[in-house]
Amino acid sequence: MNRRTRLAGVGSSLALAAGVLVAVALDSTVSALPVRARLSDLGRPGAPGALVFGLGLCLAGALGLGFARGCWRAANDPLDRAVAAVSGAAFLGLGVAGAVPEPGIAHVPALSTAYLAGVSALLLDGVRRRHGPGDHVDSAGSRAGTVLVGTVGIVAALWALRALVATTFVLSGATSALLLAELGTLSAFGGWVVFRARAGASAESAASGVTAAER
Repeated sequence: MNRRTRLAGVGSSLALAAGVLVAVALDSTVSALPVRARLSDLGRPGAPGALVFGLGLCLAGALGLGFARGCWRAANDPLDRAVAAVSGAAFLGLGVAGAVPEPGIAHVPALSTAYLAGVSALLLDGVRRRHGPGDHVDSAGSRAGTVLVGTVGIVAALWALRALVATTFVLSGATSALLLAELGTLSAFGGWVVFRARAGASAESAASGVTAAER
């Protein structure tokens, strides 16, 4: 993974975090409570932070696609390429969701794709790192894989809690109680992207050290 790819990944995560956090700060009507709050409310027409939110998602998607492309090129096994492809779908979903705010017809499918693909990327990468390509399993990689799989479990628990709350309180609409689960999903995905970028830097540094030693 080259430096440009790593910067694209970190930049994507920063753009995503900044877009969401600034929009939340600007919009006092969106909060974790009441539980009907949704992330998409930040980009609704007329919302104080709509422009920042939309730009954040679009920039995250554009930079993220460059990151996913670099990961695909640097992949050295089929499962790693699958991780890159799925993460690319997540970034594409984020970009479309930012460009088409709700009530645009493409917004909800795009954001749903981003959530599902983002979590799938974490899970696939976690499985890959735990079991390794072929018979090779690195201890550090195995620990990282365990953390990634555990993170997916936490995100799944947030969505299960959201479903429980929505059912228990008989809230109206299919989007009730989404905000915490949405924030958890995006935080996990953004953190994973930074982790991948840092791991790529470490691998490149190690490869450079081996090359220098051979010389």
